[in-house]
Amino acid sequence: MDEATLSKIILLSMERDALDNLIFEQTFQKKIAGKFRELSKNQPLVIKIIGIEGEIMPSTLGKYTGLEKSSLTRMVDDLEKKGIVFRKTDPGDRRKVLVSLTEKGLEYYNCLSQITTEMADEILEFVDDKDVEDFHRSLETMVRILRKVDARRSARPR
Repeated sequence: MDEATLSKIILLSMERDALDNLIFEQTFQKKIAGKFRELSKNQPLVIKIIGIEGEIMPSTLGKYTGLEKSSLTRMVDDLEKKGIVFRKTDPGDRRKVLVSLTEKGLEYYNCLSQITTEMADEILEFVDDKDVEDFHRSLETMVRILRKVDARRSARPR
């Protein structure tokens, strides 16, 4: 890859991260401020993921969040102590553990989903259906490429 293309990719990636933080992360944190005082910054995201999946293996949760296993274990432990999630053994494979939301967790999830829907409605008023479709396709492409890179890097001997 030539230097000019690499520079463009780096700058676009940085701008995308900055805009994502400004439009989504900061807005989301402002909207939930005060409503979920007992939760740490990343816990609402974990609740959303578990709510979407229904029940999830911690390793899959780690894939979505990018958290290290030890950090994720501490977070799930904390959410369990707060009565928001519970662990159970996978009936199909007793070696696996699944994490699910409790009733309290489902209440949090429903509230977080409402906030997310409101944010989406606010954001979508600025774009048309084609923009949304293009954005969705771009995200799929980025994730596909990044998964490929991750798989190949992970396959290398260390």
